[in-house]
Amino acid sequence: MEDTESSSRVLDFTRTQSQSQSQIQSRFSREQRQKIEVYNEVLHRLKHLNVAETNLPGFEDELWAHFHGLPVRYAVNVNVERVQDVLMHKRLLNMTRNPSIRHAIDVRLVQVHSTSGGNCSSSGHSNFQREVDAQYSDYPSKHRAMHDITISTYDKPKNLSQLSSLLSEIGLNIQEAHVFSTIDGYSLGVFVVDGFALEETEQLRNKLLKKITRLEGLPTAETAS
Repeated sequence: MEDTESSSRVLDFTRTQSQSQSQIQSRFSREQRQKIEVYNEVLHRLKHLNVAETNLPGFEDELWAHFHGLPVRYAVNVNVERVQDVLMHKRLLNMTRNPSIRHAIDVRLVQVHSTSGGNCSSSGHSNFQREVDAQYSDYPSKHRAMHDITISTYDKPKNLSQLSSLLSEIGLNIQEAHVFSTIDGYSLGVFVVDGFALEETEQLRNKLLKKITRLEGLPTAETAS
């Protein structure tokens, strides 16, 4: 009787373990399909736009390695209408992999609001920033610029909170924040901010660069253009 009960428990455990493995494999396959679908769409759009980089040897493999090295939620958040952003993300991460650089920053003007009837000018919208626009369409401000800030650096514990603190310390208001860790130990942070009155992105980028190098005790590194 004991042998029968013991065998039954073993079978139940094996069946449960098998089901669990099957669920994990199914989720993994689903996530991989999501990545592949976004990768194919991005590649198609880049070629359609005749982006010169797509003609370089090994580009397709490098682009897939970029997607493969990031979590599936990165692919989900990619705005395929702005595929150039993917190339920028890829470039920043590659810069960070250079030991002499360690981190890279890109700043882009997203939107400028004025007090005259809530009119605004826009330089394009990231997928991370679409919901933010609605909050500011009628926001009264003398001259309120919004920026996309992308920071690539070494991955480390509490990276999101540290990068958020860095932005807050120079007076930026964070409206949206995403940080993605790569499988090889790097981090890509994408932030939508306001609070920097000037439209000039280079000044904001230099200010961020000085701040992050001072915090890490590193020599000034090259920024992304």
